[in-house]
Amino acid sequence: MPQLVRWHLVLGELALRLFLLQLLWVLGALAGAVVLGVLPATAALCTVLREDRLEQIAEETGDLPRARPRLWTEFWSAWREEFWRAHRLGGALLLGWLLLALDRAVLTGVSLGSIAPLVSGLVVVLTVVLVLLSSVVWPLAAHFDDPVGRLLRMGLVLLLRRPTVALLIAVVLAAAIWVAQTVPGLMPVLGIALPAWAVTTLLWRSGAMPLRA
Repeated sequence: MPQLVRWHLVLGELALRLFLLQLLWVLGALAGAVVLGVLPATAALCTVLREDRLEQIAEETGDLPRARPRLWTEFWSAWREEFWRAHRLGGALLLGWLLLALDRAVLTGVSLGSIAPLVSGLVVVLTVVLVLLSSVVWPLAAHFDDPVGRLLRMGLVLLLRRPTVALLIAVVLAAAIWVAQTVPGLMPVLGIALPAWAVTTLLWRSGAMPLRA
């Protein structure tokens, strides 16, 4: 019974934390008129999740956690600091999506004969890879200060070398899409924060983001 109560408390605290982060993400998106706010809001969300994870690791190992500002201050500080970097990263991902959209348009308008199924399959694979890359690169960017190009390569290498992690992330994203379609009322409450937390947790548990001095 005490263990059950403890788990209820942990889940309740996590749900409240994710709700507050989702609210901050919405405010961060609105602060940039959505178009300019979504990317830095996502970067700030992942930064806070990283600090949460580091604090949890410190508690588990008996180390003293680092002093942290209040959630509001921490989020908006990260929003401002990551503003331009987030847009560079988002621009690189957007370029990839535009190229895929162009490929699909070409496939629709041009007859490729017998190689059409092969090319279509390749585009599907590239689409799946880009979806996964678009989800893992933000937690990586929150943890590493590397340039955009290196972050993208890091994400690709991670997906290729750790197929189990890639599969689990794909399951998380598929579940998030299913929940969004089945219970759309949850989207404003946990829509971005919950899958971001799940992906970040998977990356940490995989060892892809080791502690740094």
